[in-house]
Order: sequence, then structure tokens, then C-alpha cells
Amino acid sequence: MDDYVAKHVAPATRALDAARARPGRRSDAQRFIRKVQRKVKKASQKAVDALLPRDAGAFRPRADVPARVGAPGTYATVYRPQRPNPASAYGRAAAAWGTLFACAWIALKVINRENPLRAIGSAFKGVGRRAPPPGATGPGRWVGDRSLGGRQVWVPATADRFRDERKRLEGALDDVPEDANVKPGSATKARGNEKKTSGAAKALPAWWTPPSPQYVPPGRKEALIQVAKAQGATLAAKRVSGAGFSADDIADFRAACAAAGERGCAVKSVGPESARVAIFRAAADFAVTDAMRGQAGATSAFNTPVGPLLVGLSDDLSLDAHKCVSIVMADVAVRVRGAVVQAGAGLRSNDSVATMLELNKLVDLFNTFPFTPDAPELDMLSVGLRSRLSEDERRRICDEFDAISNGEHSAVVRVAVCGASDSAYE
Repeated sequence: MDDYVAKHVAPATRALDAARARPGRRSDAQRFIRKVQRKVKKASQKAVDALLPRDAGAFRPRADVPARVGAPGTYATVYRPQRPNPASAYGRAAAAWGTLFACAWIALKVINRENPLRAIGSAFKGVGRRAPPPGATGPGRWVGDRSLGGRQVWVPATADRFRDERKRLEGALDDVPEDANVKPGSATKARGNEKKTSGAAKALPAWWTPPSPQYVPPGRKEALIQVAKAQGATLAAKRVSGAGFSADDIADFRAACAAAGERGCAVKSVGPESARVAIFRAAADFAVTDAMRGQAGATSAFNTPVGPLLVGLSDDLSLDAHKCVSIVMADVAVRVRGAVVQAGAGLRSNDSVATMLELNKLVDLFNTFPFTPDAPELDMLSVGLRSRLSEDERRRICDEFDAISNGEHSAVVRVAVCGASDSAYE
């Protein structure tokens, strides 16, 4: 029996054990994966060793270092345990953790689309700050101006070291009357002249008629104000982008503000005064163009009479009425000059039809936005037209206008074309 086992069973068992002990052949992919696993394990072990100090006394066994003891000539070499250095170990750990947090902070800044270098520089005084412009004196800061399309402008600081003293002096002079050093008679005369001047300055043209207010339900007032602010923000966005304003945009803004029933409710959404003036200039240009076409009423580009619209728009934008009138009349003066020059060109080319059409535009324009005969714009127009047209051509233009307009606005046209007898430029 033993011979049978030794002959037949034992060889098979030994062959099976040898096959189990001998590793099988691996493919190239398996060898590559095994290699990558070893590298990852090695890198992870290095990172753990750097973050966790293992060479301190609690983590690393003490090694024996040689040391010499005794007197010279009789010293002996002994071995003593190495003293651990926890400072270096924990210092390396702190540096490793600091590097890890710094990398995480930089990654967060990059994800938020921020410049990490600028953030680091702003932490130090004077680093990362934009230098003041040449000629700037005193402290200040750079701010973005929306009226200039977001351009950075330098704004000096308002505080100064003489502010307290100036306030003290202003308080001491509050009790002193303004006319303390003026004779009573001259002071009264000066006040009378000021009243006359202010009364003349407050005179507005006849076409400046405020529109009638609209009824606003109390429950809808806040919602209508928000709609007006949204329309103002649309105008501001178009101005910044350079798209310009259309007549429909201005009409929608005016209608929204009129429906809200509150003066200047959308001023902040429109922007600074320069932005509001730009909107009013665009509206004045549309209005003057419609007036020259004879469409200043309900058929205008705003689908409403241009005069009340301009008056209401000035209230919506919180602009001074006299300033708005000067803007409109300046545009009218430019159109008058262009029409007169074109009429003179028609006279020189013997094209009476073109001359009549241009002068008829002036009739429609003056019916909507009339000048007074003593307006300063007319005197300036006459001086500019002298270099363009001869005296005979200017006289013929005035006669043609009298025939077309049946004598209306003739005095205004004669002052604008031929000049006034008491002109300041004579």
C-alpha cells in the first residue's frame, strides 16, 4: 500500500503543490497596473510621512549613536540612544499642511475667476494698488464711472485738515447780515434788479405746458414704480453699450413714469445727470425732426404730441426746465441754419421748389418751437450765415419765407438771416 501511494499518489500531489507555488504568467497590462499601484503606494507613503512626523520619539525607534567618554588617551567608545528632535519633525508637518491649504486657497480663487496674485498683493500695503494719476494731490481712490462705460476715474478724498476750522468760521459768520457793508439804498436797488432778472429767467416758452397728471390706484403704485425703474434701467444699459435710444424706448419710459404718477421715481435707475441729459437730448432730436416734418402731434415718432412729452420727460428725469428749453432751442437753431443754407443753395441753382420746401420746413418748425425775436440764438445764426450767403440771397430768402408763411414768424426769420439792427456783433 505504501509503495502504491509513493508511486502513484505522491507525484501528483507534489506536482499540484509546485503548480500552486509557481506564479502564473502576467500580461503586459497587469504588469503596468501593478507598477502604477506600487508608485501610488510609495507616493502616498511619502505624503503621509511628510504630514505626520514619524521621526519623533513616539513614532520612530531610537537608534544608538557612538560617543567617546573619558580622559584623553583613555577614552572609550560607548553607545547611547539618539535624542529625538520633535521641532524639525513638527516644523516639516506644519509646512506641509500650510502648503496644502495654500494650494486649496489658490484653487478656490481660480474657480471663482479671481486673480490670486492680486489678492496676495492687496494684503500688503501699497502692493496691488493702482498709482494715482499725474498731478493728483492728497488721498483718493479709483472708482468706476457708469456714465463713461465703467471707466476708472480718480476721486480725491473730501476730508481735509482745515474742515473743522472752516466750519467754526462759517458758524461765526452766520449772524452777520449779507448787506452789512452796503448802503441801504444800494442794497434795495440790487434786490430789485435781482428780482427782475430772476423773473425774466423763469419765463418759459408757450409750448412748455406740463401734461395733466394721471390717476394711480393706491394698490398698484409700487408695482408701477418698479415698471418705471425697469424701463430706466433699460435706457441706462443701452447707453452704456452704445446702442443708442429709439423713439419707442423713450416713449415707453415716459408712459411708465406717467403711469406711476411720481416725479423722478426712476432717476436712480437711469444714472447720473449726464446720462439723463443724454436721454433728453435724444428725445429733443426726435421731437425737432418731427416738427420739421409737420408731424409734431399724435403722428410723431412718440405717438403723442412732442411738447407735452418733453415737459413730462424733464420731470421724469429731474432736470431743470430752463436747461431743457435751452437744449431744445439749440437743436432748433442748428436745424434753422441747415434749412437756410439749403434754401440758399436752391436759389443759386435756380431750383425754386427746393427753396420752398426748405422754407416750408421752417414754417412747421416755428409753429411747434417758436423763437422770440430777441433770442440770442438768432443773433448768432445771422453772424454765421454772413459767410455762407450774400446780402441779396439773404434778402430773397426772407421775401420767400414771407410769401410762404403769410407773414407768420417773419420777424424771427429776418433777425436770424439778415441780423438785427442792435446786434451785439455789429
